[in-house]
Amino acid sequence: MSTIEVGNIIEGTVVGVQSFGAFVSLGDNKQGLVHISQISSSYVQDINQVLKVDDKVKVKVTEIKPDGKISLTMRINEEPKPNNRPPFRKREDRGPGGRNFQPPQKDDFEGLMKKWMKSSEDKMSDLGKREKRR
Repeated sequence: MSTIEVGNIIEGTVVGVQSFGAFVSLGDNKQGLVHISQISSSYVQDINQVLKVDDKVKVKVTEIKPDGKISLTMRINEEPKPNNRPPFRKREDRGPGGRNFQPPQKDDFEGLMKKWMKSSEDKMSDLGKREKRR
């Protein structure tokens, strides 16, 4: 049996099935785990409908952790999905109240004062209307 390295494709035997994944014997007294999400590209609700103990499977080694645990995938021929997510922004960069925070545009003092005065007058007007209703 060849050495077990990340990227190797190995034929193994399922030796245990749990709700979260399947344990696969890789030979040389080595076992790895195929997480349920790595069994198929489609959703797997019940792992027992897909794998049984003593099934022969081809797996690819995706990770070998320092403690010796081996992560496997049965999704060998799939191309990795492109990462189209926007870059991560730190929480302090998001600003109050949400994801789409835009930093305030630099305005001159006069422009800022006009905006504040308009906002203040609108609020005072709303308060006056509320008081008249009472």
